[in-house]
Amino acid sequence: MMRNGLLPLLMLLAACGETPPPCTSTDHSGSAPSAGCLVWDARGALLVKGWSGKWALPGGSVNASESPRCGAEREVFEETGLAARAGELAIVFENGFHLFWCTVPASAGPRIHRPLEVADVIWWNFEALPDGTWRYPGQGAMIRELIVARSEATTMESDVRHDERR
Repeated sequence: MMRNGLLPLLMLLAACGETPPPCTSTDHSGSAPSAGCLVWDARGALLVKGWSGKWALPGGSVNASESPRCGAEREVFEETGLAARAGELAIVFENGFHLFWCTVPASAGPRIHRPLEVADVIWWNFEALPDGTWRYPGQGAMIRELIVARSEATTMESDVRHDERR
């Protein structure tokens, strides 16, 4: 009986010890107490759910020896198993949390990488982002606003490039 419970425990511990990929950012400047990623692509927004039942963007504490971008990439890997590339800074919150626009490989699927910290990892469709089930009040609305603003800016840039080619 004890043998049957030992294998899942060993698998759990092995997954928690997996080393994150090296940071992709060449900008190792700056500091932040915490950082995370807003990954938004054709699949939706990448979210993690903690054991409290609340959804959040992947992120957490930045180590003293790493930049905010590198901390954001590491946190995404630790929570979702996905290798992220941190890009443009989306927003800095009053508490110092740096949120970056990040990308992950389109062919990769998220997995619960830290089962003691994360209960679920999922892609949420923009229209279906949950209301009232967020770790931080107003986070759902903030994600929507950031995505809409970025989409509008991208559309405007595309229109300008199109007009310049004429």
